[in-house]
Amino acid sequence: MSLMTGKDTLIELLYRKGVKYVFGLPGATEIHFMTALEKRPEITFVLGLHEAAVAGMAEGYARMTGEVGVINLHTLPGLAAALPILDNAYKGRIPLVVTAGQQDMRLLLKDPPLSGDLLRMASQVTKWSVEVTSADDIPLTIHRAFKIALQPPAGPVFISLPHNILEQSFDFEDIPDMQIYDQLRPDQDAIIKAAELLMSAQLPTILVEKGVTMNRALPEVVKLAELVGARVYQPWMSDVDFPVNHPQYLGDLDASRPQTKEILHPVDVLVAIGCPLFEQAFYLPGNVLRKETRIIQIDDNPWEIAKNIPVTVGIQANIKAALVELTNLLEKKMSDKEKGAAQSRKSTIVKEKESIVSAFQKKAEQERDNVPISVSRLMNEVKDVITPDTLVIDDCWSSSGVLRHTLELSQPFSYQRTRGGSIGWGLPGAIGVKLAAPEQPVLALCGDGSAIWSIQSLWTASHLNLNITFVIISNRSYRQVKIMRKIVLGEGSLADKHPGMDLDEPAIDFCQLARAMGVEATRVEKPEQLKETLKSSLAANKPTLVEVVVENQPGF
Repeated sequence: MSLMTGKDTLIELLYRKGVKYVFGLPGATEIHFMTALEKRPEITFVLGLHEAAVAGMAEGYARMTGEVGVINLHTLPGLAAALPILDNAYKGRIPLVVTAGQQDMRLLLKDPPLSGDLLRMASQVTKWSVEVTSADDIPLTIHRAFKIALQPPAGPVFISLPHNILEQSFDFEDIPDMQIYDQLRPDQDAIIKAAELLMSAQLPTILVEKGVTMNRALPEVVKLAELVGARVYQPWMSDVDFPVNHPQYLGDLDASRPQTKEILHPVDVLVAIGCPLFEQAFYLPGNVLRKETRIIQIDDNPWEIAKNIPVTVGIQANIKAALVELTNLLEKKMSDKEKGAAQSRKSTIVKEKESIVSAFQKKAEQERDNVPISVSRLMNEVKDVITPDTLVIDDCWSSSGVLRHTLELSQPFSYQRTRGGSIGWGLPGAIGVKLAAPEQPVLALCGDGSAIWSIQSLWTASHLNLNITFVIISNRSYRQVKIMRKIVLGEGSLADKHPGMDLDEPAIDFCQLARAMGVEATRVEKPEQLKETLKSSLAANKPTLVEVVVENQPGF
């Protein structure tokens, strides 16, 4: 035991946890935290100029490493500003420990400046929120926070740190790390029942989402799909949860669109792996599935199983472990006739995939030389210049479908997109990913609406001299909003102007903004300029920005 202050104890515990970076934007209530941090040069403080950027950096780092991302914010305003990205992290099950300075507890009753109910504010976007009321509680609080953040379902945790608590001294005695128990095995009867359903299926279909990536289960889900001859879709593509270039992968499904009902109506056995069933952005009357469809849902988050739709078989387990046991049983039990039927289904799916790819390539060829530049031309040029180890960050919502359809995304973590609903993650997320994987090229593609939301991130990239290529896709509008307007109302052109949806009077000059923050920038307006500009930026060994002026057409 040794006499230590609360602030020194806090930083010492972060060091012992192996924390390499603290992402933050400090204010007066964080003075004690920052002073103690200075004594631990092994931990780098990464300064962001807006709390949304700070949270995005930590989220990108945590996603890439699988470790806890640590954030330090400035009391009530700082926490409030970070909430949209923290909501992404909460819905995306990303482990974060978020701290914020709180005013001296002896002043709280008097409503000091910037104070407020931080726990109430944080509670909607965190698994656990706590305010430390005694320095003696700091060791237990930190150990528990890291455990809860990582324990499935992973997610953010919030700790409020009153000013006076960090000044207190106490006899510090550390406690052992709390073990994470995340290898829950599946129920054997459920595995047997799931195998029986799949062996008798005439049109099996698999839905995958973030749970596959989080459980490192990509090879296992591919094996399952190939064994049973299933079509594979993603309700929301945020990671590579199934190889996009695989012949059985047929794209995204939006539960808010009537086409999804049409696609899923013939399905007799649906396997949902690490994904919700279903999340609709807009009300669509009736059920997405017909009553006769039998559902197998595999997830390590019990909240998701049968949350919205009753399931035939629910399997709560580590997803990788469940898929290993299910595929092993299928290999043993499938008859030659069942294997032949699976092969026949695969042949049909391959032809369907070839037709989709052919139609997309034909359209891309037709618009190859368009001015303004077509999104398909941009993405094809990106495909040609990146290397197999390039990490692609996607925050270009209305162009995202074309991006995903063009790139041959097949490796886990080679592609990342926000797992929630808030824009603005891409620029700071790329910084966090680069810090997590410094030897790999990082390319961030962001829409202009998303980029302006967290443009301050460029300063941090410049300050740290991070070799990241930022591509701003400038259609000078909130095109995703226009696309949704067209879907909801069923009329109108994306070139039409609508209140609150256009960014062209004046047009934002992203190159000037980038240069003001120390980032070299180039604007591209002609398609023939793309390849060399992108090549040069990727080879620059420093942060660069390419602003690409594109036409206002819908995504694929």
